[in-house]
Amino acid sequence: MFNFKRGMSFVLIVLLLLSPSMAYAGGNFDVSVDSAILVDAQTGQVLFAKNEHKQLPPASITKVMAILLVMEALEAGEISLEDEVTASQLASSKGGSQIWLSTGEKMSVEDLLVATIIPSANDATVALAEYIGGTKGNFVRMMNRRAGELDMENTYFANATGLPVKGGGTYTTAYDIAIMSRELAKHDLYFNWSGRRTARIRDGEYPVFTTNELIGHFAGADGLKTGWTTEAGYGLVGTADHGDGRLISVVLGAESDDERVNETIRLLSHGFRAFIRDIFVVEGTEVGSAEVDKGREAEVPVRTVNSFEAFIERGTKGDVEQEIVIDRELEAPVEEGEPVGQLVFTQYGNELGSVELVTAGEVERAGIFTLIFRWVRDFIMGFF
Repeated sequence: MFNFKRGMSFVLIVLLLLSPSMAYAGGNFDVSVDSAILVDAQTGQVLFAKNEHKQLPPASITKVMAILLVMEALEAGEISLEDEVTASQLASSKGGSQIWLSTGEKMSVEDLLVATIIPSANDATVALAEYIGGTKGNFVRMMNRRAGELDMENTYFANATGLPVKGGGTYTTAYDIAIMSRELAKHDLYFNWSGRRTARIRDGEYPVFTTNELIGHFAGADGLKTGWTTEAGYGLVGTADHGDGRLISVVLGAESDDERVNETIRLLSHGFRAFIRDIFVVEGTEVGSAEVDKGREAEVPVRTVNSFEAFIERGTKGDVEQEIVIDRELEAPVEEGEPVGQLVFTQYGNELGSVELVTAGEVERAGIFTLIFRWVRDFIMGFF
């Protein structure tokens, strides 16, 4: 039996200055591209979605996963930015966007990473893939394994670049792209280069230029990745940070570079204009209690482990509901800080997120006479 302190859910009554906004579900905001999504980078909360689970070829957006694996290898100390990589014949033979690597040319991991991020160079990507994975094929297996770990359920990587493959190539969804993009955005090092329109490699003698025209055309924009093939059309993962939070947008299947940039700007603008990040509970707040079996006290207060904040439409904080969910039975003795469940936040039937709940005090085991008294009381009350 669980006690949710006279009710398992209640509405937070907080008045905000009302302002017009466009709803995520059933609102009048839309984009012209085939598939799109807008998410909060911190929590993954979806602010807008259109055909977000439709499997589509991502073209060079594939490189988001390749770059993520490079970042993780750097963080783990498996490689360093100063390491010299020798370009293989396979790497130097890659077409499309490239920095014209020569077979046997030596280049630092940092220069290859810059070339992958800014001009989306396929030869640089393959050189990094072979350096980290040993072979291109093993690196692709690493990409697919990481996708599985991130629960990217509708994704398959055929190579590290996103170039077309005979007999079926890479496919993914806007939703899955948002997942790996959020993971990449956790690495501050990535943003050392992703927000630049230009850079120089090969000892500063070779300029490279971004393929992402969002950079410099939207305030706070500093990434993430473009993609284009005839089959995929024009795609763009965009991100921007306006101080109170980072948003990530994905657009797939645009008909031109201008369209993918314009629709990305519309998505990000909508997110920052129509939504606001708000705090709903702070760390250490007592929010209710849970029953304790065989305890000296019948209940123990529960508190939040951390704070919770989320993006909501402006003027709708009063429509957010919170529910205490106790997912374990407590039997005395109970220690302070024992996990007991979650405080779940929802709005219009959609879950915004949750925070863990723990016991906020101790409860000793009741004596034998107290337990007998309770048994007799409950037995008698059962007749009524």
